[in-house]
Amino acid sequence: MPPSEGKSKGVIYGRSLDFRPLPPSAEILANPIRLTNVDYVRLPQKNWRDKLRLTLQAAGLTVVPGVVRLRWQARDMIDTLQTSLLGRGRGRRASITHPLQLMPAIEFMMSLPADLTPERRMMQGLIGRALADYRTRISAGRERPMTFAREASHHFYAGYKEQQLLSRGGSEAEQFRTIQRIYTSYYFFRVNYIFAIIAREPPESGTKLFSKFMRVVFFLSTIQDDGTIAPKPAYRQLPPKEHVVFLARRDMALQARLREDEGLRAELQNLLRYFRSTR
Repeated sequence: MPPSEGKSKGVIYGRSLDFRPLPPSAEILANPIRLTNVDYVRLPQKNWRDKLRLTLQAAGLTVVPGVVRLRWQARDMIDTLQTSLLGRGRGRRASITHPLQLMPAIEFMMSLPADLTPERRMMQGLIGRALADYRTRISAGRERPMTFAREASHHFYAGYKEQQLLSRGGSEAEQFRTIQRIYTSYYFFRVNYIFAIIAREPPESGTKLFSKFMRVVFFLSTIQDDGTIAPKPAYRQLPPKEHVVFLARRDMALQARLREDEGLRAELQNLLRYFRSTR
């Protein structure tokens, strides 16, 4: 059967991109993160009335306010983090050997509304300490200290260099491999930038990373499952608006530029309208 008959439109021989690339083995800790300088906090547990309301909500028989459901979800997440990172708690224990394993908690935290600021601060404190511990342990095996911002910059330029190769053409298989490398580099840029913000690294170590973040997320939203590039961004694949606002408010390098540049503030406001809200 000729190659043109062995594939359907838009699918390259049945291949699909790896959208959850794993970090190199050298970046995975030999022993899980365990925080010894953080106090355990016992959180309120659901009583029988809370459990009944949530059960009735799941059955469609009553309505529980969204902020109430989110609060219980946030407390469950905090319990899981404490169990995993402190070795004490009522949540399910996970062995955290790389920050990528914290991304579900990070993405949940970034979406929390202002009503749940205490829960968000608790989560950010735990995750921030875990990131700092990871950074210290990884730095011990390197010639110079590791920072998440520097890692983000490295991955951005690796992806940008590969992106220039797309215009050179080549076979479909070559294009597919190039797009996978671009996606992987930009994926690790994005997560390391988020780690840098949550770990509160100095703003001088992350100059203009936010603008690179915006550029990357728009490009990633054009990459399709089959390894092709769509002519326009798929806005449903962009991160939630709450995530972008969370990062913008905490990126001190960006905030310094916004205070001095009214045009940049207007540009950012204009860009935010492309991002959907989770609420």
